[in-house]
This record gives sequence, C-alpha cells and structure tokens, in this order.
Amino acid sequence: MSRRTIRAALLLLPALIAVALPAPGARAFDPRCPVATEERARALAERAAAFLKSSGAAVALPAFTGRTHGFGAGDLYVFVFDFHGTMLASGGWPEHVGANVVGPYGAGGPYARIRRVAASPPGRGWVRYNWYSPCTRSMQPKMTYVIRVGPYIVGVGAYTVPAV
Repeated sequence: MSRRTIRAALLLLPALIAVALPAPGARAFDPRCPVATEERARALAERAAAFLKSSGAAVALPAFTGRTHGFGAGDLYVFVFDFHGTMLASGGWPEHVGANVVGPYGAGGPYARIRRVAASPPGRGWVRYNWYSPCTRSMQPKMTYVIRVGPYIVGVGAYTVPAV
C-alpha cells in the first residue's frame, strides 16, 4: 500500500467515524447492551444479596462493581449503598463508588426512597425513579428492586422506557 493511499484513508477516517456514530441521545443497537426486564432485575438482586451474605463485602463489592461472576449485562447492574448514603459498589457507574449519593434532592431523591424501602419491615421491594442509563447516558424511568443485607442496601433496576 502506498503512502498516498494510507494518507487518504487516514484523512477519511474522522468522517467515517462521524457517520457511524448515533446522534446525541439516540440509542444505537448494541448487542452488548440489551435492555433489562423487571423480572431479570429482581432475580439478579436476589442473587447478589445471597452472594453478599455468603461471600462477604470484601469479595462481593468488587465483583459487583467489576460486573464479574455474572453480576451485570447491558443496562442490568448491581449497586450497593450503606445506610449513610455512601455508594459501595456500582456496576453501572463505577466512578461513583465511595461517593455520597444522597444528593441535592435530600428526602425526596431516589436514595431516600430506596433507603425507606430497605429499612421497612420486609427489607425489600420496588422503587420507581429516574436515573441515567449506563448504555445511553441519558435519563430514563427506572424500576429498582432493593434488598437490605445487614448494613447494606443491594439494588438492581430495569430501565422501563428504552431510549429511541
């Protein structure tokens, strides 16, 4: 291949990439990012809670954040908070691990509702709120199943309206 051909190909590369990318906010088809269902979210939350109980936080929290051991696929991921609002694991937003997630919404925000459900006598249940999808990086309605495991709140949610 001549230098001229290589140079021409390199000059066209940015244009080809721009054409291949979806418009901002659009969801491109990505087989690695299937849309989860509420049934799959609840099943994964139950499995994650059992894994946390049996393996302990030192093993489970990194597995959840790293999405290993089958703890994440597409927009389905495990997150764990403590009751003070610190995110201890997140397979969808690993950059937020260690951050306080109570946020500016205080008592009306998603964390407050998640905490109320986890603190209730059954210690588990569904919470509806809006959250950013790790696949689309856009805000979407989400149903999350949360389970109290000792001092931890384990959750897995399904985005209920996929972006188009």
